Amino acid sequence: MKNLQERIEAVRNDREHGSRWLVGETIAILEELARAPHSSPEEGLAQLRAAGEELMQARPAMAAIAGAVRRILQAPGGLAGMALEAARLREEYERAPQAIIAHARPLLAGTLMTHSLSGTVLEALHACASQIKRVIVLEGRPRYEGREMARRLQAMNLAVTLITDAEAAIFLPSCTAVVVGADSVLANGDVLNKAGTALLAWASRGYGIPFYVLCESLKISPQPWTGDLSLLEEKEPEEVLDEPIAGIEVRNFYFDRTPGELVTAIVTERGFFNKEPLSDFR
Repeated sequence: MKNLQERIEAVRNDREHGSRWLVGETIAILEELARAPHSSPEEGLAQLRAAGEELMQARPAMAAIAGAVRRILQAPGGLAGMALEAARLREEYERAPQAIIAHARPLLAGTLMTHSLSGTVLEALHACASQIKRVIVLEGRPRYEGREMARRLQAMNLAVTLITDAEAAIFLPSCTAVVVGADSVLANGDVLNKAGTALLAWASRGYGIPFYVLCESLKISPQPWTGDLSLLEEKEPEEVLDEPIAGIEVRNFYFDRTPGELVTAIVTERGFFNKEPLSDFR
Protein backbone atom coordinates (compact mmCIF):
# COMPACT_ATOMS: atom_id res chain seq x y z
CA MET A 1 0.00 0.00 0.00
CA LYS A 2 1.53 3.28 -1.15
CA ASN A 3 1.97 6.24 1.20
CA LEU A 4 0.95 4.22 4.28
CA GLN A 5 3.43 5.96 6.57
CA GLU A 6 2.52 9.37 5.17
CA ARG A 7 -1.15 8.78 5.93
CA ILE A 8 -0.40 7.62 9.47
CA GLU A 9 1.75 10.71 10.01
CA ALA A 10 -1.08 12.87 8.65
CA VAL A 11 -3.34 11.45 11.36
CA ARG A 12 -0.65 12.05 13.97
CA ASN A 13 0.04 15.64 12.95
CA ASP A 14 -3.44 16.79 11.94
CA ARG A 15 -4.57 20.06 13.54
CA GLU A 16 -7.47 20.96 11.26
CA HIS A 17 -9.97 18.11 11.49
CA GLY A 18 -12.12 16.75 14.27
CA SER A 19 -12.17 13.19 15.51
CA ARG A 20 -14.83 12.14 12.97
CA TRP A 21 -12.42 12.72 10.09
CA LEU A 22 -9.51 11.12 11.94
CA VAL A 23 -11.52 8.01 12.77
CA GLY A 24 -12.79 7.82 9.21
CA GLU A 25 -9.23 8.02 7.91
CA THR A 26 -8.13 5.33 10.37
CA ILE A 27 -10.85 2.99 9.14
CA ALA A 28 -9.99 3.77 5.51
CA ILE A 29 -6.28 3.08 6.04
CA LEU A 30 -6.95 -0.30 7.64
CA GLU A 31 -9.59 -1.29 5.09
CA GLU A 32 -7.30 -0.45 2.16
CA LEU A 33 -4.40 -2.25 3.80
CA ALA A 34 -6.54 -5.34 4.39
CA ARG A 35 -7.58 -5.37 0.71
CA ALA A 36 -4.09 -4.69 -0.65
CA PRO A 37 -1.99 -7.51 -2.16
CA HIS A 38 0.52 -9.10 0.24
CA SER A 39 3.24 -11.68 -0.23
CA SER A 40 1.45 -13.91 2.29
CA PRO A 41 -1.53 -13.70 4.67
CA GLU A 42 0.89 -13.66 7.59
CA GLU A 43 2.75 -10.69 6.15
CA GLY A 44 -0.52 -8.85 5.56
CA LEU A 45 -1.73 -9.48 9.11
CA ALA A 46 1.58 -8.28 10.51
CA GLN A 47 1.37 -5.06 8.48
CA LEU A 48 -2.21 -4.47 9.57
CA ARG A 49 -1.39 -4.99 13.25
CA ALA A 50 1.65 -2.71 13.03
CA ALA A 51 -0.35 0.03 11.31
CA GLY A 52 -3.13 -0.30 13.87
CA GLU A 53 -0.67 0.04 16.75
CA GLU A 54 0.88 3.15 15.17
CA LEU A 55 -2.53 4.73 14.66
CA MET A 56 -3.53 4.13 18.28
CA GLN A 57 -0.29 5.65 19.53
CA ALA A 58 -0.59 8.60 17.15
CA ARG A 59 -3.65 10.10 18.89
CA PRO A 60 -3.94 8.67 22.40
CA ALA A 61 -6.74 11.07 23.43
CA MET A 62 -9.08 9.67 20.79
CA ALA A 63 -10.66 6.47 22.05
CA ALA A 64 -12.57 6.00 18.80
CA ILE A 65 -9.32 5.41 16.92
CA ALA A 66 -8.34 2.67 19.37
CA GLY A 67 -11.88 1.30 19.29
CA ALA A 68 -11.91 1.16 15.49
CA VAL A 69 -8.51 -0.52 15.37
CA ARG A 70 -9.48 -3.15 17.95
CA ARG A 71 -12.77 -3.94 16.27
CA ILE A 72 -11.18 -4.38 12.84
CA LEU A 73 -8.20 -6.42 14.05
CA GLN A 74 -10.41 -8.71 16.15
CA ALA A 75 -12.70 -9.57 13.24
CA PRO A 76 -12.74 -13.27 12.29
CA GLY A 77 -11.85 -14.47 8.81
CA GLY A 78 -8.35 -13.10 8.34
CA LEU A 79 -7.66 -10.17 6.02
CA ALA A 80 -10.94 -10.60 4.13
CA GLY A 81 -12.90 -10.57 7.37
CA MET A 82 -11.06 -7.48 8.57
CA ALA A 83 -11.81 -5.67 5.31
CA LEU A 84 -15.51 -6.52 5.64
CA GLU A 85 -15.56 -5.39 9.26
CA ALA A 86 -13.89 -2.10 8.32
CA ALA A 87 -16.53 -1.46 5.65
CA ARG A 88 -19.31 -2.32 8.11
CA LEU A 89 -17.81 -0.04 10.76
CA ARG A 90 -17.43 2.82 8.28
CA GLU A 91 -21.12 2.61 7.38
CA GLU A 92 -22.16 2.50 11.05
CA TYR A 93 -19.96 5.47 11.90
CA GLU A 94 -21.35 7.51 9.02
CA ARG A 95 -24.93 6.80 10.14
CA ALA A 96 -24.32 7.52 13.81
CA PRO A 97 -24.88 11.31 13.75
CA GLN A 98 -28.47 10.97 12.56
CA ALA A 99 -29.30 8.62 15.43
CA ILE A 100 -27.56 10.96 17.89
CA ILE A 101 -29.61 13.87 16.56
CA ALA A 102 -32.85 11.93 17.02
CA HIS A 103 -32.04 11.36 20.69
CA ALA A 104 -30.65 14.85 21.32
CA ARG A 105 -33.31 16.92 19.54
CA PRO A 106 -35.38 17.66 22.69
CA LEU A 107 -32.25 19.09 24.35
CA LEU A 108 -31.14 21.44 21.59
CA ALA A 109 -33.37 24.49 21.82
CA GLY A 110 -33.09 28.10 22.87
CA THR A 111 -29.65 29.67 23.33
CA LEU A 112 -26.80 27.17 23.31
CA MET A 113 -23.08 27.44 23.98
CA THR A 114 -20.46 25.20 22.39
CA HIS A 115 -16.69 24.74 22.46
CA SER A 116 -14.36 23.43 19.73
CA LEU A 117 -15.24 22.19 16.24
CA SER A 118 -17.24 18.99 16.59
CA GLY A 119 -18.68 17.58 13.38
CA THR A 120 -21.35 15.73 15.33
CA VAL A 121 -22.40 18.87 17.21
CA LEU A 122 -22.37 20.86 13.97
CA GLU A 123 -24.73 18.39 12.28
CA ALA A 124 -26.99 18.33 15.33
CA LEU A 125 -27.26 22.11 15.53
CA HIS A 126 -28.00 22.30 11.82
CA ALA A 127 -30.74 19.68 12.12
CA CYS A 128 -32.30 21.52 15.08
CA ALA A 129 -31.88 25.04 13.69
CA SER A 130 -35.61 25.81 13.73
CA GLN A 131 -35.73 25.51 17.53
CA ILE A 132 -32.43 27.26 18.27
CA LYS A 133 -32.45 30.98 19.05
CA ARG A 134 -28.68 31.53 19.05
CA VAL A 135 -25.40 29.61 19.35
CA ILE A 136 -22.59 31.14 21.41
CA VAL A 137 -19.23 29.77 20.25
CA LEU A 138 -15.96 29.92 22.17
CA GLU A 139 -13.06 30.76 19.86
CA GLY A 140 -10.90 27.84 21.05
CA ARG A 141 -7.34 28.97 21.57
CA PRO A 142 -4.66 28.28 20.49
CA ARG A 143 -5.83 26.99 17.08
CA TYR A 144 -9.07 29.02 17.09
CA GLU A 145 -11.21 26.23 15.64
CA GLY A 146 -14.22 27.94 17.19
CA ARG A 147 -13.93 30.58 14.50
CA GLU A 148 -14.45 27.92 11.84
CA MET A 149 -17.34 26.48 13.85
CA ALA A 150 -18.94 29.93 13.95
CA ARG A 151 -18.46 30.39 10.19
CA ARG A 152 -20.09 27.05 9.41
CA LEU A 153 -23.03 27.69 11.74
CA GLN A 154 -23.60 31.12 10.20
CA ALA A 155 -23.55 29.54 6.74
CA MET A 156 -26.40 27.32 7.99
CA ASN A 157 -28.35 30.50 8.82
CA LEU A 158 -28.08 30.12 12.58
CA ALA A 159 -27.63 33.22 14.72
CA VAL A 160 -24.09 33.06 16.08
CA THR A 161 -22.07 34.95 18.68
CA LEU A 162 -18.31 34.33 18.77
CA ILE A 163 -16.56 35.01 22.09
CA THR A 164 -13.17 34.48 23.69
CA ASP A 165 -12.84 31.41 25.87
CA ALA A 166 -12.48 33.62 28.95
CA GLU A 167 -15.86 35.27 28.32
CA ALA A 168 -17.85 32.06 28.79
CA ALA A 169 -19.04 32.91 32.30
CA ILE A 170 -20.42 36.24 31.09
CA PHE A 171 -22.72 34.55 28.59
CA LEU A 172 -23.59 31.32 30.41
CA PRO A 173 -26.48 32.79 32.44
CA SER A 174 -28.33 33.52 29.18
CA CYS A 175 -27.91 29.96 27.88
CA THR A 176 -30.40 27.12 27.86
CA ALA A 177 -27.64 24.50 27.71
CA VAL A 178 -24.04 23.81 26.77
CA VAL A 179 -23.41 21.16 24.11
CA VAL A 180 -20.00 19.78 23.17
CA GLY A 181 -18.53 16.78 21.43
CA ALA A 182 -15.95 14.38 22.86
CA ASP A 183 -12.71 12.79 21.83
CA SER A 184 -13.04 10.07 24.46
CA VAL A 185 -15.47 9.04 27.17
CA LEU A 186 -13.65 7.08 29.87
CA ALA A 187 -15.10 4.07 31.64
CA ASN A 188 -16.25 6.13 34.62
CA GLY A 189 -17.97 8.77 32.47
CA ASP A 190 -15.15 11.33 32.45
CA VAL A 191 -14.85 13.14 29.12
CA LEU A 192 -11.67 14.01 27.22
CA ASN A 193 -12.24 16.93 24.88
CA LYS A 194 -10.73 20.21 23.71
CA ALA A 195 -8.85 21.96 26.52
CA GLY A 196 -11.22 24.38 28.20
CA THR A 197 -14.12 21.94 28.24
CA ALA A 198 -13.59 21.11 31.92
CA LEU A 199 -13.61 24.77 32.97
CA LEU A 200 -16.78 25.30 30.93
CA ALA A 201 -18.40 22.31 32.64
CA TRP A 202 -17.47 23.62 36.10
CA ALA A 203 -18.88 27.05 35.22
CA SER A 204 -22.05 25.45 33.85
CA ARG A 205 -22.49 23.56 37.12
CA GLY A 206 -22.13 26.83 39.03
CA TYR A 207 -24.84 28.52 36.97
CA GLY A 208 -27.13 25.49 36.91
CA ILE A 209 -26.87 25.13 33.12
CA PRO A 210 -27.24 21.60 31.65
CA PHE A 211 -24.03 20.28 30.08
CA TYR A 212 -24.54 17.78 27.26
CA VAL A 213 -22.01 15.67 25.38
CA LEU A 214 -22.82 14.29 21.92
CA CYS A 215 -20.60 11.50 20.63
CA GLU A 216 -20.52 8.11 18.97
CA SER A 217 -20.42 5.03 21.21
CA LEU A 218 -17.13 4.08 19.56
CA LYS A 219 -15.58 6.86 21.65
CA ILE A 220 -16.35 5.08 24.92
CA SER A 221 -13.10 3.72 26.29
CA PRO A 222 -12.73 0.71 28.59
CA GLN A 223 -10.01 2.60 30.46
CA PRO A 224 -10.49 4.82 33.53
CA TRP A 225 -8.56 8.03 34.12
CA THR A 226 -5.11 7.23 35.53
CA GLY A 227 -3.63 10.71 35.62
CA ASP A 228 -1.50 10.03 32.53
CA LEU A 229 -1.09 13.48 30.98
CA SER A 230 0.16 11.98 27.70
CA LEU A 231 -3.50 11.26 26.93
CA LEU A 232 -4.05 15.02 26.81
CA GLU A 233 -1.58 15.41 23.89
CA GLU A 234 0.80 18.25 24.69
CA LYS A 235 1.76 20.19 21.56
CA GLU A 236 4.21 22.90 20.55
CA PRO A 237 4.50 25.88 22.93
CA GLU A 238 4.93 28.18 19.92
CA GLU A 239 1.19 27.88 19.29
CA VAL A 240 0.63 29.73 22.56
CA LEU A 241 3.60 32.13 22.49
CA ASP A 242 5.31 32.54 19.14
CA GLU A 243 8.33 34.39 20.55
CA PRO A 244 9.78 32.77 23.68
CA ILE A 245 10.31 34.89 26.79
CA ALA A 246 13.34 34.01 28.87
CA GLY A 247 12.47 32.26 32.11
CA ILE A 248 8.84 31.49 31.17
CA GLU A 249 7.66 27.92 30.67
CA VAL A 250 4.81 27.56 28.17
CA ARG A 251 2.53 24.50 28.18
CA ASN A 252 0.02 23.62 25.47
CA PHE A 253 -2.23 20.63 26.15
CA TYR A 254 -4.85 20.09 23.45
CA PHE A 255 -7.29 18.16 25.65
CA ASP A 256 -8.51 18.14 29.22
CA ARG A 257 -10.59 15.83 31.41
CA THR A 258 -14.11 16.78 32.45
CA PRO A 259 -15.28 14.79 35.51
CA GLY A 260 -18.33 12.70 34.70
CA GLU A 261 -20.32 14.20 37.57
CA LEU A 262 -20.31 17.55 35.75
CA VAL A 263 -21.96 16.06 32.65
CA THR A 264 -25.75 16.17 32.60
CA ALA A 265 -26.01 13.53 29.88
CA ILE A 266 -23.98 11.79 27.22
CA VAL A 267 -25.94 11.16 24.04
CA THR A 268 -24.74 8.50 21.60
CA GLU A 269 -26.38 6.80 18.63
CA ARG A 270 -27.39 4.04 21.05
CA GLY A 271 -29.26 6.29 23.41
CA PHE A 272 -29.31 8.82 26.16
CA PHE A 273 -27.23 8.02 29.24
CA ASN A 274 -26.98 9.68 32.64
CA LYS A 275 -25.49 7.57 35.43
CA GLU A 276 -25.49 4.13 33.83
CA PRO A 277 -22.06 2.44 33.64
CA LEU A 278 -20.82 3.42 30.21
CA SER A 279 -18.71 0.28 29.97
CA ASP A 280 -21.97 -1.60 29.38
CA PHE A 281 -22.39 0.17 26.03
CA ARG A 282 -18.99 -0.44 24.44
